[in-house]
Amino acid sequence: MVRKPSILLLGSEGSTRTPSVDLTEFGCDVRTASKVSEAAGICLFAPPDLVVVLEQKNGMVEFIEQLKIQDKILLLEYAAVTADGETEFEGPQTISDAVETALQELAESKMRAKHFFTKVGNKLRRIHLQDVRFIEVEGKYSAIHVGERKYNVKASLKDLLLKLPLEDFVRVSRNYVINIDRVTHIDTFQFIIKIDNDEIPISRTYKDELMKRIQLL
Repeated sequence: MVRKPSILLLGSEGSTRTPSVDLTEFGCDVRTASKVSEAAGICLFAPPDLVVVLEQKNGMVEFIEQLKIQDKILLLEYAAVTADGETEFEGPQTISDAVETALQELAESKMRAKHFFTKVGNKLRRIHLQDVRFIEVEGKYSAIHVGERKYNVKASLKDLLLKLPLEDFVRVSRNYVINIDRVTHIDTFQFIIKIDNDEIPISRTYKDELMKRIQLL
C-alpha cells in the first residue's frame, strides 16, 4: 500500500470544502484548519507533506509568514491577499494540478537525498540513509543509530525528519524517528516497535500516522 500524500488546507470551512473533496478523490490524505491553533498543532505533531493556503484570515497571515521563515514544510499559496485585504486565487491551474506539481518537486528533492554527512571529531563521515535504523532524542542532541554505532547531532527530530525521505522515515513518538525498512516487529497492543534488538515505544499521538505508512496485507 503506497502512502497517500498528506495535505493541510488552510482556510474557512467554505473555502476548503470543495478542494478537500477534489484532493481526496485525487488520492491525498486531506486535513483542514481554519484557526492558527489547529494549523500549528497539526504542523507540530503530524507535519503534512504540503500546506496549501486557500484563505488568509483569522490570523493566518502571520502564521504563513512564520512557515516561510522556518522553511521546514512545503508551502503552496494557492490564494493570496490583495491590497484591499481580499483573497484572490492565482494562476490557471486547478487545485489538483497545483498540488501535483508541488508534490513532484518535493519527491524529486527527497529522491536526491541518498546520504548525509555528520561531523566526527575533525572529520566529516558519510552515512547512507538506508543504514540508519532509528533516531532518538538524547538531551540537546539527536542520536542517529547506524548499525551498532550512534552519532550525536545538534538538531531536533523535527528538523531531521524534514531532511529525510518521507517514504522511509516516520516519527513514532516525541523522542523517536524510525526507518520503516528496518522494522522487524510491531506490537500494536503494547505499543512497541522492534528494530533488531532495540524496542522503541510508539506514542498514541503518532500511531495512526505509522499505520498509514506501513504496507499491511
